[in-house]
Amino acid sequence: MNARIEELEKRLTTQHHKDLFLQMKHTLKAVDDLAEQHRVYQAVQALSGTRIVGTEENVYFDTLNQVKEQIVHTLELTIEDLEHKGDKHYKKHFKDGVE
Repeated sequence: MNARIEELEKRLTTQHHKDLFLQMKHTLKAVDDLAEQHRVYQAVQALSGTRIVGTEENVYFDTLNQVKEQIVHTLELTIEDLEHKGDKHYKKHFKDGVE
């Protein structure tokens, strides 16, 4: 995913839309922070004797990874719409526009 993010940064920087990249980067960091808070909470729970269900933990972290993937994918679609701005034959991903 890091290579995709670097490629997106280059595409957005050349189009003068670095603010979109920074917003996505901050959102991904917020998801990572949430995962870290959950890890700490679960560690405290485990130390206090509460049984941690591994399958539920897997589902939780898989869901967070899917959210991160969807954020990056949405930015890719947004970039495509930006790159094809003014092309009347292009079918937009977002009908309400990207600017």
